[in-house]
Amino acid sequence: MTAVDIPLQFEQVVQAYESANVDCQIAILWQTYDTLGQAFAAIAPVALFSQAVQQLINQMQQVGRDDQVSILCDIVAGADTRFAHAYQALNTNMKLAFWHRLFAYLPVSRLPLSTCQQVPVTRALLTRLDAMGLNERLHFLRRVVG
Repeated sequence: MTAVDIPLQFEQVVQAYESANVDCQIAILWQTYDTLGQAFAAIAPVALFSQAVQQLINQMQQVGRDDQVSILCDIVAGADTRFAHAYQALNTNMKLAFWHRLFAYLPVSRLPLSTCQQVPVTRALLTRLDAMGLNERLHFLRRVVG
């Protein structure tokens, strides 16, 4: 097995995330939100109660669980779908709130975590993200959800 080093420079962490496949990007987002816990709620409390975010979440809850993961992939990939367009219309804080609220109700078993954690680059990126401080992780999330 070859070790993969991800340089500590922030932009390279963002680039590593962007070069991952869509399933792994979702897994990385989930892992990052999971490690933030309740700290996120203090950062953008108003966005958590946004009607636009709630409406998008409600629309996602109306489709089957398997379709929800496909919708997330479309959102991350920037596909030309109504869900992706609704997501793109949100501001950055609302996008952060969307993922925070979504991961609170979406079962982890529906996400492609285990497959992506086996990819050396993804493992290295998750290790780097775990080593970041709270502000740096939030800055990372702001960059990649926008």
